[in-house]
Amino acid sequence: MSSSPRLAGVMAAGLTAFNDDLSVDVAGTLDHTRWLLDNGCDGVLLFGTTGEGNSLALAEKIDFLDQLADSDLPRDRLMIGTGVCALPETVALTRKMLDTGIDAALMLPPFYFKNPSDDGLFDYFARVIDGVGSEALKVYLYHFPQMSAVPFSHDLIGRLLAAYPKTVCGVKDSSGDVDNMTAMARNFPGFDVFAGTERYLLDVLRAGGAGTITATGNVTLAQCAAVYAAWRGAEADAAQDLLTSQRLALQNYPAAAGVKELLARAGGRASWRNLRPPLCRLDSATADKLAADMAAITFRIPALAA
Repeated sequence: MSSSPRLAGVMAAGLTAFNDDLSVDVAGTLDHTRWLLDNGCDGVLLFGTTGEGNSLALAEKIDFLDQLADSDLPRDRLMIGTGVCALPETVALTRKMLDTGIDAALMLPPFYFKNPSDDGLFDYFARVIDGVGSEALKVYLYHFPQMSAVPFSHDLIGRLLAAYPKTVCGVKDSSGDVDNMTAMARNFPGFDVFAGTERYLLDVLRAGGAGTITATGNVTLAQCAAVYAAWRGAEADAAQDLLTSQRLALQNYPAAAGVKELLARAGGRASWRNLRPPLCRLDSATADKLAADMAAITFRIPALAA
């Protein structure tokens, strides 16, 4: 079993930077990850939804991890999205992640075939865990039924925890259903529940959850950190109210395009606006409205390098 502590607190679902030819800007992505960790994030998820992980080829992810291995980024503060539809590729990417020194893997269910049985999903995850064959591995389930159309039932979570109690460590719940998040936190002691939106960070913490892994945390990280620092105190609700206002303003816009637009404006780096199709950058009118919406509320992005 891994000796590194489990991740907890504020985690951004980190962005992937792209060059103008839409190749992965590895150095830019690593720099952004470092900036997140230096400015309020306890950890960063790479290759998640906001990181356009499903738009990256397996070879690109492996090359990225090779270059990450040569960086100074703290491995114990990173999580990698390794779950894809093809079981052998999930195993291969998860093994590569471990070789890089990172032990936390966020895994989508195999999402192409819809309405799979819990038996089929259990078999998939069992084969991944057994195929990777490492006691260091920490698996976090990615519950995002609006995108994957394959939810994790509580029965399935219970079965996985019973079979792999030292490996299945938690969940990122991006369903937007706070009742589901808090129920998991209360019903599965020791199972680390991360809210997929900072809007419910305080609710999840109070229910016994671990924190948040959030797309908009790429720009709301300062206020996310303020809530996490204050959540046991008298100022927690006011801090969460401000954070919620930021999240509600941002979620009117496509997540990756919106946060990339704000970072491009804050740091003057136009390439932040690059996304892989079918995602599109914001048109100028929408981008201006986003900037105006954020200027109308209490919101700041920590200083960025150009």
